[in-house]
Amino acid sequence: MTQQQAELPRAEWHNFFEKLTKDYEGASVTVEVLDRTFGDQTEAAKLPLAYLEYDEKDDCFSVGLGGRDGKYPVVLRHAINHPRRIQTTSSIPGTPWALDIEDGEGNQTLVTLHNRPSISG
Repeated sequence: MTQQQAELPRAEWHNFFEKLTKDYEGASVTVEVLDRTFGDQTEAAKLPLAYLEYDEKDDCFSVGLGGRDGKYPVVLRHAINHPRRIQTTSSIPGTPWALDIEDGEGNQTLVTLHNRPSISG
């Protein structure tokens, strides 16, 4: 079984990332930047998710990592100004959820959510 990639409509970005944050808060996340000028770089590898958000007013997508405990006390924030396209993979149980965000200059940021935290209760 393969994952399918789908473009997320801009009108849904804010609410989609609010819900994804609630579902995946604390999950291990990797952030990779595919920059046309500087090349491919891993910015963060398997750090706990603090938040994913899209700010409509500033036209900015942000991912926040860490900041929840003594092991990762500071939030690392990666911002993408003026994203023009966001694609997601379908969420298949047992596989990572991936986001592919493209900015206005054609650079890509890949955000991979490796595991969904267990729901207790």
